[in-house]
Amino acid sequence: MDRLPTPDLFASALTRLRHHGATAGKAALAGAVLLPLPAQVACITAPDLGEVGQHDWAQYEGQRNTTMVSYTGTAWSVCRFPNTRFGCGAVDLIVKLRVRPVTGANLDWKRVGVIYKTPEDQTERTSIGHYVTTWGNGDEEWHVPVTVSSGQRTMLFDAWYQDGAGHTYFDDNHGELHVYNDGPSYQVVRMEPWRDTVVVDHDRVTGSLSLQLADLDYDKQIEIVATTDGWDTVIQLGMGQAGDVNRWYWAEDYPWSGRERWQLDLDLPQGGEAFEYAVVYRHGVVNGARTYEFWDNNFGANYVVPRVVVP
Repeated sequence: MDRLPTPDLFASALTRLRHHGATAGKAALAGAVLLPLPAQVACITAPDLGEVGQHDWAQYEGQRNTTMVSYTGTAWSVCRFPNTRFGCGAVDLIVKLRVRPVTGANLDWKRVGVIYKTPEDQTERTSIGHYVTTWGNGDEEWHVPVTVSSGQRTMLFDAWYQDGAGHTYFDDNHGELHVYNDGPSYQVVRMEPWRDTVVVDHDRVTGSLSLQLADLDYDKQIEIVATTDGWDTVIQLGMGQAGDVNRWYWAEDYPWSGRERWQLDLDLPQGGEAFEYAVVYRHGVVNGARTYEFWDNNFGANYVVPRVVVP
């Protein structure tokens, strides 16, 4: 007979739906100073990590333990089915993990892998890795290939390890998941200059900026780093509520692509010869997680809006 979910498990699922579906208060504040930016938080009472941090089978079944399994921070890609007309038919994103072997384990039941999804496709999928080598300290190195389409080369994942002795361990970046982006950062965050209306004069910078980003997680930081005097003075502006001036705020979702648009309305009481800027998007900004940064700095040249010259 099928077993019904326990009340605790059902309540946990409802809590996760409420948490990820919340759109109000998509914001956090940060001033134009060199201070850490707080994370975006939803306008709900956050349950403990045992509820909202649970996403997939490994997290429900196992125990978070980065001594037993961890993502090394190293990943790479391999082109599959290459052709001259379309490039790669698919791409293998290969993740390097470290696990600690258990004495007396049944190797027939030993498995190492990842559970992954992409911003475009939130379906959670499991991929199993293979043993590569044993390190000098006795830990093992495993490689896990994940096959994605050539258009979906950013993935979120956690690492899991079934040790062959009846235990499942995972590393989910403290509930925030790890991120691997195969390619330039503009796949994750990019400005939309065709929407910009910024005007610079001697006294002020006014107008609006727009950016598009991959929605990696509800908790995020967005920051613009700018100057009007050739970097003698640095302006840093974080996230706020819709209608706030000099704060990024959520503008709209692109749900079919897993992306969002954010906007910044500027009214700065300092002008100059130009307004020069870059933007950074950070994932993993709560719970002591590893933080992943993605910059759009116009391929190293920064974005520059020159002063309006009146004839």
